[in-house]
Amino acid sequence: MPHPKNYIQRLQAENAELLQNLNSAAFEIQQFRAFLASEKFTGTENGERKDWIATRDVDARLMQILESLHD
Repeated sequence: MPHPKNYIQRLQAENAELLQNLNSAAFEIQQFRAFLASEKFTGTENGERKDWIATRDVDARLMQILESLHD
């Protein structure tokens, strides 16, 4: 059976790592939201709306978020 102090230190380290991953994912989500609110997707151009986004862009950003959760 592990020593209680070592067990607590291991849990604290795991908790810190998980919190860092969560913060990274939250940062990536905020970056994605800022990207969606950028000039590229707002207003009109030549009379057409500019609020479309390529599914590959979405997939790439979602992959970044997933990777930040597992780093």
